[in-house]
Amino acid sequence: MKITEIEATPLRIPNVSSKANDGAQETIIVKIHTDAGITGIGEVDASPYMVKAVLEAPSSHNWSLSFEDLLIGENPLDVERLWDKMYQGTMYTGRRGLVIHAIGAVDFALWDIAGQALGRPVYELMGGPRREAVIPYASVHPAIATLPETERRTHELMERVLEMGYRAVKLQLVYGDIYTDADIVRLVRMARQTVGDQMTFMIDVGYRWTDSKAAIQTVRQLEDCNLYFVETPLRMDDLDGYARLAEAVTTRIAAAELLASRWEALDLMDRGKVDVIQPDVSRAGGLTECLRIAKLADDRGLLCIPHAWKSGLTVAAEIHLSAAACNVPLIEFMVPELWPSIIRSELVEPEFTPRNGVIDLPKASGLGVRLNEDIARKLAWPAAQKTAT
Repeated sequence: MKITEIEATPLRIPNVSSKANDGAQETIIVKIHTDAGITGIGEVDASPYMVKAVLEAPSSHNWSLSFEDLLIGENPLDVERLWDKMYQGTMYTGRRGLVIHAIGAVDFALWDIAGQALGRPVYELMGGPRREAVIPYASVHPAIATLPETERRTHELMERVLEMGYRAVKLQLVYGDIYTDADIVRLVRMARQTVGDQMTFMIDVGYRWTDSKAAIQTVRQLEDCNLYFVETPLRMDDLDGYARLAEAVTTRIAAAELLASRWEALDLMDRGKVDVIQPDVSRAGGLTECLRIAKLADDRGLLCIPHAWKSGLTVAAEIHLSAAACNVPLIEFMVPELWPSIIRSELVEPEFTPRNGVIDLPKASGLGVRLNEDIARKLAWPAAQKTAT
């Protein structure tokens, strides 16, 4: 079997809002076609138009090769070898950022092909299942409003998560300087009281603090809330600040949603001293690289809990990673009912729906999902493109 074509299609919902903290307003679907009639699909949580440009750029010299020159004619079952080939062949313009993101989308698709060709779920090809089901945490985000309205919405979301049977929840408090640190403490305490002591509860503060002392002061006030982790408290590149924070509190500190490659993950783990590494399953370089990151974290006694805020295709990849890696106890789950998005809820089929707070491992071959071609055609750019508001 050989790779015959690489196809990249940006998708975008109508009336995108540049003010919304919502990565599911757009995506890019990458298809890898083969001469055996098997097609794999992937996506990445980055600018679809920039990723498309990366994937379609021509070769310029032997360290800046096109993805077409790197992949056409290759055996798609050689997934790890092809990852390394793509990394080495783009090192003049890549090594981090968008090129790694693009490699991640291709990697998704290659694993999907391999599973389909061999008639097995991807997690079986990645070393076999470590568990029979995975635990999704409901990732919820009360919209920015007045503080009383945000409190009311937070309470409602926490109650809804309980009603839906989730075992874990993350409250996104990505408000910048709109609310004070005292307001954040108040919201977290209210949310913990609502969900009770048995719920696994974590928060994301979206790079809130610019210095570690401010972060330490507030996180210490929240220690009695028994948070599973505090996500992205400091700017991504403040590795020394992360280390100071991690050493000053007992609550786990988590970060890494923006990283690209295991080498950036090593910086966060070894210098930043984070307790939980959170690679995005596409952005960090795909399943191949995320499994490497999970193993590096396990060697250090750390947890790996992937970031995911895209379509059901990314959810599927998370499930396979959690199944294959021993230290991935939870996956992020953007709840379609609580954050309506046609890309999140209808782009792929079937939708993975938690039952009794868990998602059973898929038995279908490959990633276990298929693209809803009608939705993809409807949202394909530039036909669906409209001016951002």
